Parts: sequence; structure tokens; C-alpha cells
Amino acid sequence: MLWLFSQMFLLCLASFAVGVLVTWLSVRGRLQPERPKARLALPAPRHAAEQVVIAEQPAAAPKPSPAKPSLPVKGNSKTMVYHTPDSPYYRRMKGDMTFGSEAEARSAGYRMWTTKGRVKA
Repeated sequence: MLWLFSQMFLLCLASFAVGVLVTWLSVRGRLQPERPKARLALPAPRHAAEQVVIAEQPAAAPKPSPAKPSLPVKGNSKTMVYHTPDSPYYRRMKGDMTFGSEAEARSAGYRMWTTKGRVKA
């Protein structure tokens, strides 16, 4: 019985050693050290004697901003529905058609967007 146990132990030990060797051979190429990452070059610190003086310029009168252009009306050609900037779906929808106004969209055969609460049964 002791002879059988020793034979099984040696067989398991040999198979374990072969497994370790095969594993080591397969990963030894990947064990090379990583190259250090390149560091960003920082400007040299300034000495206390060096001082940067920025001349202040008088504040200019604020320029009137141009009139904000109105957003286009987006239309979906599959559903024939157009969305105005008031629509909760306006930002999400891509809109394959754009119109300058709601009147243009209606004349093209599109209908206005509705929420589920606005749909009549």
C-alpha cells in the first residue's frame, strides 16, 4: 500500500512540475519590465527677484451681444412629427429635417409633437 501511495505522489509531483515549467515558458516573454512613463516638462520656478508686471487696461464698455438666433424646428420624416425648442424631446432627437419655423413644417405636412398627456383618446 505504501508503494502505491509513493508512486501516486511522485506522479502528481512530476505533473505539477511540468505544469509550472509550461506556465513559466509561456509567460516569460511578458515579464519584461515596463518602460517608465514620460514626464511632462514643467517651467523652471521663478526667483523672488523676478516679478511679472501686468499693465491694467481700462475696462472697455460691454459690447451688445448680437440677437440670439432662434433654434431650428426639427422634423422626423418617418413619423412626420416636428419638435420645437419647447419640446422635452428636442435635445434628444436628431431630426433628419430642419425648418425655419413651425409654419414651414406644417406646410410640409408635419404635425406638432405631443406628450402622452396631450393625446386625446
